[in-house]
Formats: sequence, structure tokens, C-alpha cells
Amino acid sequence: MYTRPQRRGLASFAVAGVAALLLAACGGESTDSGVDGGTVTLTMWARSDDEGFLPDLVDEFNAAHDDIRVELTLVPAAQVVQKYSTAASSGSGPDIVAVEIGTLPQFTSTGWLQDITDFVDGLDYKDTLSPAHLSQGSVDDRVYGVPLSADVSVLYWNKTLFEEAGLDPEAAPAAWADIRTAAEAVTALGDGTSGYFFSGGCAGCMAFTMLPYVWAGGGDVLETSGDSAVATLDPNPELASALEFLRGMVDDGLVPATAQTENGSDQFGPFFSQTVGMFVQGTYPFAQLKANYPDVDFGITPVPSEDGGASASFAGGDDVALTADADTEAGLTVLAWLLDEGQQSLADKGILPVRSDIATDSYVGQDPRHEVFVEALAVGHTPKAAKVSSVFFDNNGPFGGLVQQAIFGDQAVDDALADAQAAAEAVLSQ
Repeated sequence: MYTRPQRRGLASFAVAGVAALLLAACGGESTDSGVDGGTVTLTMWARSDDEGFLPDLVDEFNAAHDDIRVELTLVPAAQVVQKYSTAASSGSGPDIVAVEIGTLPQFTSTGWLQDITDFVDGLDYKDTLSPAHLSQGSVDDRVYGVPLSADVSVLYWNKTLFEEAGLDPEAAPAAWADIRTAAEAVTALGDGTSGYFFSGGCAGCMAFTMLPYVWAGGGDVLETSGDSAVATLDPNPELASALEFLRGMVDDGLVPATAQTENGSDQFGPFFSQTVGMFVQGTYPFAQLKANYPDVDFGITPVPSEDGGASASFAGGDDVALTADADTEAGLTVLAWLLDEGQQSLADKGILPVRSDIATDSYVGQDPRHEVFVEALAVGHTPKAAKVSSVFFDNNGPFGGLVQQAIFGDQAVDDALADAQAAAEAVLSQ
């Protein structure tokens, strides 16, 4: 936990004028903040996946503050849920936690996290924050986590392969029929080239890359109210249509056979090597393509609904929260900096910020394609349930089984949906 000096010394909180008013609202009086001239030390946990940006942000915060120091520990990704769950159940752990937004609902109603609703409501840029991130960090209109980092799913296409296939390389596929037509044309090039790709052996990958088709059509896979979540996998015409769409491309040889078993370890490789024409992915391959694959000429576009009239995205990334015993005033200083100067720093480095105003002012101008990521974040969705990982991200869970049966198996899509619904209900009721 944090090291407590004996007298206060917090000079740099951007919203210091309201900090005192927030203390009672955030779960009672703040703990003692320290000595004049002393330093409040706050411990912070985050998943190892954040190694590419978060250590630098923490260093920047520490360099800008003499009276607060953040000590960051990166937890191996495979250990995060267990380690955080243990800390939550025992009321221990760090002062600040960065939590993947799909996982956060496991902790928002446990009493482990501080209620920071008044802090968030007092932000003059609240309306610019990623709506999916705010939703994941909230329960019954109370806020326990704020956005820290963002990822979104968009549709990539290879312009070179499109041109070789006789397609307009600058025309982004705008509806499912466009994707299907382009996949057929690119596959017809031969030499092991396929039109479309996805990682069918990775449930989490499929949630990230397929569910946007469902949301874009107006469907959903969960109904969440407060702490309760109900699976809506069947009946679900939008999900059935998305499964039939992918199944049709698999059956017609427009997707490589490796898609069925690809477990995420090579989810970017086929596009990087220019052997597939399209795939849905996030911001990571964009950065990798620009830095390491300059010969790949590509475009990105929102994931469309079947008729092209709407789009949607899977919103990923992290929220950040204060634990119950953390120094509220010092902790809110950190959160305020991460939401403001921290997001500006990310944008300046070409990383998608969680604030649309900073994205527009500093991020989009670096590459016009960045605008697609900003648009995707505005229509981002994330399944919200305490046991969402068991339903959607576990390869042996209901959604992973649905993908294998409905897209690659002999079972009819409607039957696979009925089985998945029953399995999801069983998981959520435990």
C-alpha cells in the first residue's frame, strides 16, 4: 500500500479546488496525506500487456510531481485475474489498479474500489471520454473506474491485392456484400492467397473481430442491469447472420483452412505477409505495419452492418481505479493527470487516446487513417458481466464452442446458438 507521510504536500492537483469536496463522496474521509515537503507514495498494478506505454506515463507523472510518487508493478497477463481477485477479496493490494475493461465488472461491486462519481461528473471533458470505458467502470450510475487506454476493432484491407484482383484499391468495403465480393476476387488470384482471415481457435480474438458485426446490426449478446447479466445468444438474428456470413466464406474457400485452429499466436501474420486481403483487428497491427512492413499498402474502415448503414467496434483497453484504502486526494491527482496530460502524451506518440477532443486535436493529424479509430471508439461496445471472460474469452467456453460449431462444424447455426445459450446461462448463473 502507499507510504503515508504525516502532513499534506499536494500542490499539483489540477482540480484541487474540488478535491476536498470529493473526500466524503468517495467513501468517507481521506486517509492522512503526509508531511509538508514529504512524498506520498502510491502503488499501482497493471497487466504486463501495458508495458508498451504505461511505464513511460508513470515516469512522466513522477517527473512532474514532487509530492506524489507512483510505483508501478506490471503483473503477468495470465496472473492478473487471480491476483486482483485475491486482493479484492482480502481488501489488500495496491492503491491504484489498471484493469482491462472486459474484466473490470468483476470488481466494481465488491467494495474494493472507491466511488469516484463526483470526480468524474466534475470533469469539464467528461463527454469526450470513451463511452464503453465509462460504462464498464460504472454500476447503477456510480463510477468506479475511468478510461486509461483504448483499443478498437476495424476492418483492414490490402490495397495491393485489391488492385491485382481488379478492385478499386481506394474503395473501402462498406457492407457485407462488398466484403464477400472482394474476398472472392482476392482468393481468385491463387498462389495461396485468401480473401478474408480470422483466428477461429481463439475465443477472445473472435469476440473482438466478429461481435462488431452483431452490434452494427443492432443486436447484442448480453443484457446487463446493475450487477445482473443475461445471455442473449439465442434467439439472436443478428448473431445468426454474422455466423452465417463467416461460415459461407469458410465453406466457399475464401478463408484459409488455418483459420479454424489459429489460436491468436499468428493472428496478424497472414495480413503482414500479404496472403490475405482483409481482416478485422485493432490498433496494434496498424502500428506494426507502419513501423515494420512499409511495403504493405493498406486501408482501414469501420466494421459495417450487413447493409452498410451503421458500424460498430469492440472497445478494449484499460480503465484505472482507486482501491478503497488509497489516499483519495493523491489518487485523484494521479487519475486527473492520466486523463489529461497522460492522454495528450499518448496522442503525441501516435497512440489512440480515450478522449475524443485530444484525439481530434493531436492524433488524427498524424495519419488520416487515425480518424477511423476515433470513429470506432465512439461506437465501441464491450460485453459487460462479472463472468464475461468465462462466457466469451475462454476457448472452452460457450462462445468458443459456438464459433467452432457454427462456423466450422456440421451443426446448423440455429442449433449451435441454442447450445451456446444454454451453456452461457449455466455459466452466468454460477
